[in-house]
Order: sequence, then structure tokens, then C-alpha cells
Amino acid sequence: MFGLFFSPIVNKTPMSQVFISILPLAIASAISIASIPLFLTIMISGGKQIRNGFAFILGGLLTLSLIAFLIVFPLTFADSGSSHDQIIHAIIDFGLALLCVIMALRTWFNRNKIKTEKEVKKQGGVMKYFGIGMAIRLLSANTLPPFIGAIKEVSGSGILIGEKIMLCIAVILISMSTIILSYLMFIFNKEIAERILKPVNLFLRKNKNIISISLLTLVAVYLCYHGLLHVKLMLE
Repeated sequence: MFGLFFSPIVNKTPMSQVFISILPLAIASAISIASIPLFLTIMISGGKQIRNGFAFILGGLLTLSLIAFLIVFPLTFADSGSSHDQIIHAIIDFGLALLCVIMALRTWFNRNKIKTEKEVKKQGGVMKYFGIGMAIRLLSANTLPPFIGAIKEVSGSGILIGEKIMLCIAVILISMSTIILSYLMFIFNKEIAERILKPVNLFLRKNKNIISISLLTLVAVYLCYHGLLHVKLMLE
């Protein structure tokens, strides 16, 4: 079981195995300490929440789709079994792991600094919240490395191009799943959603540093392990 879960992505790898391999990274990218509290604040603040929340989600989906395209396009036609390709994958994995460590250390050393959070103004049209949704996913530091790592593995795998597109869509939806599920709760029943999600919002804001550091550390370890697997393949 663990061999399947942590198995490297090589040529002729089944689509299901690729999905299992990238699932931890996709889930990690869904826990956005920047996006989730901001989205919940927008939805709880009142004033056309359904419209504004939908625009926010579309903006996030567009940003992740563009990032995925920029990664998939140059890597998807590479020879996934070649030593050169394994080197590229290993370098990217180690680079993303290093980025996670740097961000975790930065968060740790800045943990005691008092930051005043700006309130989300209710004024503004659909394009405002669409832009916020795009920007916050792009600037969500603790979720970009795992997202890029997951998409990179999909694009460099030996599966069919149609399967790659399906897995990329799956990674994008998983990455946005926490926000999408929150949105659906507000559509279903606003009162229940606020009763459940207000404490969640408060918890994330109070513990955002420790959550971010923990996630970044786990992702860094996973990416290093994956990078070592690619090094192993290169040496074989």
C-alpha cells in the first residue's frame, strides 16, 4: 500500500497510481490560510454574498488553470522515462521543498509580529471579487508549492494527454474544494453555514501561523522524498 502511495511517476504508470501519488499535494493545496478566511469573511459580511462568492471562486479557478497550463505545456511532451527529464523533476521538487522551508522559517520568525487585518469592504462589483479571487490564490504562499508539485507530476507522467487534462482538473477542483464546499453550504442554508463556518474562520485566523508552518514542513518532506525517487530513477 505504501509502495503505491509513494511510488514515483514513470512512463506507462496507470492514471489511478498517478492520482494517488499526487493526492497528498492536492489536499495540502486546498488548505489555504490566505484564501479560506478571506472568502468566509466575504460570505459572512453580508451584501450579495452569493454573487460575490461565485466571482471569487471563478477568479481562483482561472488563476489555478493558468498556472496548470503554464506547467503542463512545456513538460507534457517530455520523455518521462529519460534521465534528463528525471533530473528536471528532481530539481523542481527540491526547489519547491526549499521554498517551503524558507516560507516556514519566515512565518516562524514573524509569528510574534502584530498585524492589523483590513476588513473586506462590501462595496464593489463582480469584477472586484473576481480579481480578489485571482490574486489571493496567486499570493497564497503555503498552497502554491504543493499545487505546482502536483501539476508538475501529472504533466511529466507517461499517461495519455486526455488523462493528464482530467487529473489537472481534479487537482484544481481539490485545491478549491474547501472554498467551493463552503459556498455550497451558504447556498443550501445561510444560517447553518454561518453557525458552522464562523468558528472555523476564527480558528484559522487565530492559528494560521502554526497551521501554515505545519503544512509547509509536511509538504517539504514529501517533495524531498519525491525528488529522491526521481534521482533513483535517473541512476537506474
